[in-house]
This record gives sequence, structure tokens and C-alpha cells, in this order.
Amino acid sequence: MFPWHTKATFALLALAAFAFGCAAPGPSAPPPPDTSKLLAAGFKIIPATTQTQMEQLQALPPGRLTEWQKTGKKFFVYPDVAGRQLYAGRPQDYEAYVRLVPGGGVPSLAQQSKADMASYNKQDSGMELLTKRDKDDPYWSLDDVGFR
Repeated sequence: MFPWHTKATFALLALAAFAFGCAAPGPSAPPPPDTSKLLAAGFKIIPATTQTQMEQLQALPPGRLTEWQKTGKKFFVYPDVAGRQLYAGRPQDYEAYVRLVPGGGVPSLAQQSKADMASYNKQDSGMELLTKRDKDDPYWSLDDVGFR
């Protein structure tokens, strides 16, 4: 016969496994763009033939369309690292893609910038609060430790 603490441990592990199994998954990332619809919308395939081009391709955010500007011109790019190629389109190609894929719109550069700024501002206000706390509390000073 098992002692009571072994049974309790087993029951606790079973409960934890059940709770973990029933937990709702977090928000999932949007599915990657459909390359056949990108081509149908007018995107062009640009093969990555050199090592430098492959490095630039790998530097792009994987699995999503990205708004990109080069020499004042706006493009939308989607990297396919496994296929060693880049799908590139102009704004009118992107608009055609959005019409082809209902609800598949990718946030614009302005929307991404707005979301980034909201995050930065939130972080900045938190840092200002902590800086004020550190200035007001003499025990947070590192002068006594030898840092000056």
C-alpha cells in the first residue's frame, strides 16, 4: 500500500496535468501569406543568389508581409528563406492581394509605427516612474557600493 504523501503527490500531479491540458492556447500568429495569391496579385519573385542576398533575406521578419521603403519607393516584401527567394510587390499589388484574401490585410507601416510608439510610451512612462523612485529613495543609491 502507498503511503498517504505518495497518493497526495500523485493526485496533485494528475490535477496539474489536467489543468495544463485544459488550458486555452494563447493568441496564435496570423497564418503566413499564400504565395500563389501573392503571385496572382502581381508580386514578383526575386531569387537570392548570393550569400549577401541570403543574409538580407534572413534579416526580414519571417512568415509575414512587411512594408519596406528603398530610395523613396514603397514595396511590400515576403521572404521565403527555404525557397531562397523574395516576393516583392508595389502598393497596388498589395491592394490587389488584400482584395484576394478577405480579412488577410497586413497592418500598414503607419499602423505598425503607431503600435510600436504605444509600446515605447508605456515603457518610457514606467522607466520615468522607476527613475523618480530611485532619485527619491536614498537606499537605492549605489554610491555606498563604490559606483560613482
